[in-house]
Amino acid sequence: MRPSGTEPGDFVEYDMDLYEAQRRNRMRAALEASRVEMSRELGIELRVASEGNNLVLADAEGIRYRASLNHEGRLVLTATRGASLL
Repeated sequence: MRPSGTEPGDFVEYDMDLYEAQRRNRMRAALEASRVEMSRELGIELRVASEGNNLVLADAEGIRYRASLNHEGRLVLTATRGASLL
């Protein structure tokens, strides 16, 4: 966020592209940090991948978990297969 002027009543301009890039980097770092432990627990090799604008954890068979942030800024993983337990 950066001010567009210095006078009272001036607007604040949000750089949404920068905000989204920072959010995506934080999500990727959190996924990378937990990937090894989750791979060990599940007994499969997971990798962090991109699906469009979304980040996912995938294995050899395809996408296993989708990543998102909740309103508190916590990382949420949603299983995409019925047999997957988290």
